[in-house]
Amino acid sequence: MTLQPVAIKRTTMSLLSGTFRSLRHRNYRLFFFGQLISLIGTWLQNVALGWLVWSLTKDAMILGIMSFLGSIPILFLSIFAGTMADEHPKRKILVITQTSAGIQAVLLAVAIWTGNATVIVIGIANVLLGIVNAFDMPARQAFVVEMASKEDVTNAVALNSAIFNAARLLGPAFAGIIIATVSIAMCFFLNGISYIAVIAGLLMMRFDKRQHPARTREGSRIGAMKEGVRYLYGIPQLRALMFLVIGMTLFGWSYTVNLPVVASNLLHGGSSEYSALLSANGAGALLAALSQAMFAERLDARKMLFVGLGVFMASLFGLSFIHTALAAVILLILIGWSIVTFFITANTTLQRRVRDDLRGRVMSIYSLSFAGLFPFGSLLAGWLASTYGLADSFRINAIILAAFGVPAFLFVRKLPRLSASPAESVQELLAGEQEVFVAEQISKG
Repeated sequence: MTLQPVAIKRTTMSLLSGTFRSLRHRNYRLFFFGQLISLIGTWLQNVALGWLVWSLTKDAMILGIMSFLGSIPILFLSIFAGTMADEHPKRKILVITQTSAGIQAVLLAVAIWTGNATVIVIGIANVLLGIVNAFDMPARQAFVVEMASKEDVTNAVALNSAIFNAARLLGPAFAGIIIATVSIAMCFFLNGISYIAVIAGLLMMRFDKRQHPARTREGSRIGAMKEGVRYLYGIPQLRALMFLVIGMTLFGWSYTVNLPVVASNLLHGGSSEYSALLSANGAGALLAALSQAMFAERLDARKMLFVGLGVFMASLFGLSFIHTALAAVILLILIGWSIVTFFITANTTLQRRVRDDLRGRVMSIYSLSFAGLFPFGSLLAGWLASTYGLADSFRINAIILAAFGVPAFLFVRKLPRLSASPAESVQELLAGEQEVFVAEQISKG
């Protein structure tokens, strides 16, 4: 009996050390803590922006349009940005993008303080930030392997999601207090200066140049972009994965656009209720990220992908029937857990399977599917909510997601698992690369 507490303690310590094992890498450690501070600032701005637009317009469609403007540049620029990430130092790209995002936030704060923050000004600011994010996202996602290692990439991606969602838990709570006691502009200003932390971390990193040599592009820029597309399309499992990512982006993730409407119309609340909903959503997402960091190596990726999708669809459908704050909080915790579980699994599956020389391009395609298509989902969400009502918009999206998920499941279950064993993974990737080679030869005549 006396040994049992010791065994429990050892098991707990083992799980905790495994959960945070990516922090043993100095460069990733610098990024982790700098990003945590910066992301809290980002969520201050996200909450303030959503509430500012809703306060100015009281129009769900305008909320969708603003989200559209912030994400549409990713659709057109992300694959191009991915080729840049494969050819240039990713750290340099990130220093430029993070600095630009910080300046944008400060300028928007000044516009609010001076009374010039009209809907048009906010829309222009969103477009500029979208351009910055189009170059930031593929470089940042491909940079994870260089900061940590391919062996720890699953853990590092999960921890990235953990700090993002820890910030999503803390940021809205802080934003609600700051908006109520200081001003909405202060959220934007604090976000601007928070970028100093991540920029400092990037500049303090040290790399072995021999480990990550500079790459030169062969052929045209268009050809380099097509190579990443052909590689990803040539592996059926990854092709199906991207199909699900696109479905979840268009018809799932866009639920966030209408959370101000949930707080205002369904719960008859204000900015405090809106912040509470975002914090509940962030709590579920943080739980998912930490559980993935702790147990991802022991979990079946394919199963977790469809479990996340199924729980999300059921919770989103349930959200259409709520009338109390408690029910909304419970369902948003489940929604946060399920959507983050889905996207972490999708991200790490790609990161672990892709060739190093194509990492930036493949992750740019993921960024396009993950964030570049989000503006269309935002417009759809805003249009559905304004045309059919908020509750029906949630139900419609849940049903469409089921139409994506069922065929994908039936297709994937017939294919071997990419993670079944190291030997099988190698054979599957070689088979996929052979398909890509054949496709390239056909395209060249």
